[in-house]
Amino acid sequence: MGKKWFTSKTMWFNLVALAVAVLGQFGYSGELPAEWAIYVPVIVAVVNMLLRLVSSEPIDGPVAGALRGRR
Repeated sequence: MGKKWFTSKTMWFNLVALAVAVLGQFGYSGELPAEWAIYVPVIVAVVNMLLRLVSSEPIDGPVAGALRGRR
């Protein structure tokens, strides 16, 4: 048995990263200088790897269960 998706730090981090990426496509860059933008994908990847290392439970639900071979 796993945890709900909304209790996952990895899911929340990725949702925020997605929102920032979408906003960036509409011209919003916040306070980030343009020359730092090349580092953002690297930072997102590293944070994802670190969050995966500290994860102890899988996410549970119908899609996750199907992917693990159970329904």
